[in-house]
Amino acid sequence: MSAVPAAERSEALGTFTNNSSAAGQDVVRREVQSWLTLRETLPKLDRTDPIAVQDRRSDRRAERWAIRKGLRQVAQGRTASCGLPGGRPDGSVVLRVTDATGTAAQATTGATGRVAGFSGLWSCGSVWMCPECSVRIAAQRSEEVGKVLAHHVGTGGVPLLVTLTMRHHREHSLAECLAALTKGWGSVTGGRAAQRDYAAGLRGWVRALEVTRSMDNGWHVHVHALIVVEQTMSDDAVDAMTGSWFARWSAGLVRAGMPAPTLEHGLDVQRVDVGSAGLSETSGAWARYVCKGLASEAVMGSTKAARGTSRSIYELMRDATVGRRFENPDTGQVVQLADMQARALLAEYETAIRGRKQLTWSLGSHDLRTGVDMEPEQTDEDIVAEDLEGEPVAVIPPHSWKIVEPRAAELLHITERDGADAARVWLDDLGVEWWLPTGLTDTRRPGVAPGADG
Repeated sequence: MSAVPAAERSEALGTFTNNSSAAGQDVVRREVQSWLTLRETLPKLDRTDPIAVQDRRSDRRAERWAIRKGLRQVAQGRTASCGLPGGRPDGSVVLRVTDATGTAAQATTGATGRVAGFSGLWSCGSVWMCPECSVRIAAQRSEEVGKVLAHHVGTGGVPLLVTLTMRHHREHSLAECLAALTKGWGSVTGGRAAQRDYAAGLRGWVRALEVTRSMDNGWHVHVHALIVVEQTMSDDAVDAMTGSWFARWSAGLVRAGMPAPTLEHGLDVQRVDVGSAGLSETSGAWARYVCKGLASEAVMGSTKAARGTSRSIYELMRDATVGRRFENPDTGQVVQLADMQARALLAEYETAIRGRKQLTWSLGSHDLRTGVDMEPEQTDEDIVAEDLEGEPVAVIPPHSWKIVEPRAAELLHITERDGADAARVWLDDLGVEWWLPTGLTDTRRPGVAPGADG
C-alpha cells in the first residue's frame, strides 16, 4: 500500500472512535488532538479535457451520494430519507439521460454533454443538511441572483459584497452564535439608520448565511451581503455607510452577549469595477460568490476545504459518515474511520440551523427582485422535486434497486460517458432485473422479458 497522499496541510480532528461507552462519549465531547489527518490535494483540473472534467464531476457526485447515504444513520430530519425510492407508485426507479448543453442541468452540473439522473427517489430539499439537494438548490439560487444583479448593473447600479464576521470562542454554542447573528443583522437592517442608508443611495441587499467549525475557536458564523448602490454614491459615502453597518453589527452582537469584533477582522468590503468587465461576466461571478453560502459546488464540493483549522459543513458531513482512510506505515494496514466528534457537532448544527433561511432579501420597495423579468421564486423543496427530463433508459424495480444503489453513482457515470446502451449492458453485467420503458407504462408488462422491448 502507498503512504497517505501528499497534502495541503494537516489538521487535528480529534479522536476517531466507534465506542459508544460512557468513556467514548466523553471523548466525543472533547476535541482531543490525538489524530492528525491529511487533506489531499487533487491535481489541477484541465478543463479543456472533457474526459477529465467528466471524471472529476463523477468523483464529486459519488462522494456526495455516499455521504447522503451515510446521513441516513446520522441525520434526524427529512434528510434521513433523502435518496430512498418511493416517488413512483410501484417503488421503481427510472434511469434517465439528457443532453445538458444549454439547459438548467448544465448550470447545475457544469456538464456540456450528457447528464444522467434518476426519477422516483425522494428528495429532502434541505439546503443545510444534504450534500446532494444543496447543490441543486444553490445552482437555482445562483441563477436568480445573477439575473437580479444583471438587471441592476444594467440600470446603473453598483454591486458590493460586504462580509460581516463575529468574534467567538470554543465555549460559544452554535445556537448562541446564530441568535447573536440575528440580533446583529437586525441592527444593521432596521431602524432609522437603515432608512438613511436607502436615502443615501442603497437600493437593497441579498444576504447569505455561512457556517464553519474551527478547531481553535469553535463555530464561525458570518454573513455575505451583496448590496447594490446608486452610481451617484461617492466612495466616501460608501465607506461611511459600510462603516456604520459595522458599528451597528458590533453593537447588536454585544447586546446579544458576544464580544465586540475588531474592524480588521469583522468587516470586509469588495467592489466590482463594472466598467472593466462584461455584464454577463460580472453578474455570473458575483452570483457564484454570494451563493457560496448556499452550499453550491464551490462550497459543498468534495475538493472544498475551509481555511486554517476549520472544517466546512460538507467536511463535517464527510468525516461523520464516509470517514477517512488511514494507513499504518509500519504494517501497511488501512482503516476507514468515522469521526464521532464530527457526528456530535453535526447533530448540534442540525438542531440549531433548523428553520433558518440561507438566502434573504431586503423587502418592500427595496426588494432587489422588483421589476426583474424572472420566474416566480420556487421553494427549496420545489427545486429538488423536479425530475431530470430526458430519455428514459431503464426502469429498475425495487428489488433490483437495493443492489444497484451502492453503485448508483457508477451507473450514472457510465451513462453519461458511454450512453444508454452501455448503461443497459452495465445492468446486465450486474445481474439485476430491469425493464425497458414503454410508451404506455414504466412498469413491466405481462409477457415482456426483462430488458426486452415489447
